[in-house]
Amino acid sequence: MNQDRFIQILEAYGANPDRWPAAERADAAAFADTHAKLYQEMIRAEAELDQILTVSDPEVSPLLEKRILSTLPKPAMAWNWRAMTAVAAALILTIALGFMGSEPISTMDETEALYADAFSGFDEDWVDWFESDA
Repeated sequence: MNQDRFIQILEAYGANPDRWPAAERADAAAFADTHAKLYQEMIRAEAELDQILTVSDPEVSPLLEKRILSTLPKPAMAWNWRAMTAVAAALILTIALGFMGSEPISTMDETEALYADAFSGFDEDWVDWFESDA
């Protein structure tokens, strides 16, 4: 058993020797006993992690899940619903203001429309002609 393999076993299977691979269990235990001072801190840290991971209390398990998930990297492009809502609201407002600012559909007959087209810009003519029909 060498140092690298012992560290791999410790990190993969934890501090409990009963979880170590059966074929290497005796060698790893002997290595741990021989080098107890060197690996004491690492074995203690792995034992703490084992204890956290073997929690059976349902109230604590979601906390562990949240802690593990919080360490994962965030996706590069996340859905930002606030920005999309703002864009949709701006689009709706723009369309509504566009319709409100447009001229209403005219109820003029063809003659009135031709006169209005011919004399556009001459407001006094339009007003005089329109009032004479009334």
